[in-house]
Amino acid sequence: MTQSRFANWRPNSLKQLVLLAFILVVMPLGILLFQASNALVEQSAMGRDLARQSLEISRRGQTMQLLAEDITRAARQYKILAQEEIKLRLIDQLDDYRQLLTIQSFALDESNHIQLIYKHLDELTDDQFDPDNLILISLTRELNVRLDQALDIRLKDLNTVAHNTQNELVIQASILIAMSAILMVFFSRRISRPVLRLGSRIRALGRGERSFGTRIGGPRELVELDEQLDWLSQQLEQLEGEKQRFLRHMSHELKTPLTTLREGSDLLAEEVAGNLNDSQREIVGLLQTNAVQLQSLIEQLLDYNRLGQQEPVQPQKLDLRMLINEALTPHKLLLEQKKIQVFTPENKVYCHTDREMLMRILSNLISNAAHYGYKGGELAINVSEAANAMLIDVENSGPVIPDEDIPHLFEPFYQGSHKRAGAIKGSGIGLSIAQDAAHALKSELSLHYNQQNKVCFRLALSELST
Repeated sequence: MTQSRFANWRPNSLKQLVLLAFILVVMPLGILLFQASNALVEQSAMGRDLARQSLEISRRGQTMQLLAEDITRAARQYKILAQEEIKLRLIDQLDDYRQLLTIQSFALDESNHIQLIYKHLDELTDDQFDPDNLILISLTRELNVRLDQALDIRLKDLNTVAHNTQNELVIQASILIAMSAILMVFFSRRISRPVLRLGSRIRALGRGERSFGTRIGGPRELVELDEQLDWLSQQLEQLEGEKQRFLRHMSHELKTPLTTLREGSDLLAEEVAGNLNDSQREIVGLLQTNAVQLQSLIEQLLDYNRLGQQEPVQPQKLDLRMLINEALTPHKLLLEQKKIQVFTPENKVYCHTDREMLMRILSNLISNAAHYGYKGGELAINVSEAANAMLIDVENSGPVIPDEDIPHLFEPFYQGSHKRAGAIKGSGIGLSIAQDAAHALKSELSLHYNQQNKVCFRLALSELST
């Protein structure tokens, strides 16, 4: 239950999530900085204390060395002269030495040497000493040496502590940095995951796909954006439906008067209603040409709209040679007028695919070749077998496609720099319809050859299972 609540938890806004992520990611680094600064302050304090103690011990050692020399000299003078004032001075010097020795003894763990110095001082106080055997100077010098050694040991211990502290900080830094990295990954995913899903939904909308019911988690702003995408998807679906109704009504409304117009122009051209003079024949020819153009544009527009609806394909075994000849039939008059020589496959070739989709591809490719081909040129349609597909090449002799037009060949309504010859102008959606139909057949349509006054489009037609 707790895990479920944690999985569904989200802050109220993106700003809160970013702020929380920043605080949690920076917190381990702040802890590391705090501990490192404390360790540095502690090490600095220990270093300062050791330096101060070393300086004080060194100064006291020098003072004791001078006092030892003065005491030795005063003791010998007293033995020789036996004057009271010399003895009083000697006693004062011994008291000063004892005070310094007491302070120095705290810095030295070994007490044997200090006890030996105290014993010698007691002999000097009680006048029980040999003036030729005064060793206070050498004892003091050895004491200073031992104090220096003790200070060296403390310095080494401080270095050891500093090294251990450094190792601990490295380990803590590794752990805390790893925690920060884990938190960064966690929060980046919490932020990026809904953003990526929103991006996927936007791309799906751009492709015309609809997606409802899939809710995203995350901050309030992203949830609201997801809801706005739902609204946009509904609006697009509504507009798509209205577009479909408009196209259906338009095709129905246009086809009836267009049929009447074509029949009437054909009757006039056949002079059923009476003989025509040359001017009237020219006008009737223009009527026929524009009627054919209008019918072609309507049919292409309806084909483009049907392909956008992703009609299901119905694979069947087809004779490609027969289908190619059938696709050539509507264009024979134009091909004969331009005296274009046509070459088709000689043998029957079979393939499992959708008839209507393939006819759309072949019809548009042949129409392109017929309209853009040279007069007296050639149109060759070849079929060959490849490893995983049937290759259908539609090649014509004509002007090559300019390089700047090639990237836009299959874009809908794109008009290249080369214009079609004749009275009927292109709509710019023929190759787009062919490309969409190829995608519906899980095939690939591409520009295969484009040089030396030859243009060839290749359809790599995949076999579809029935």
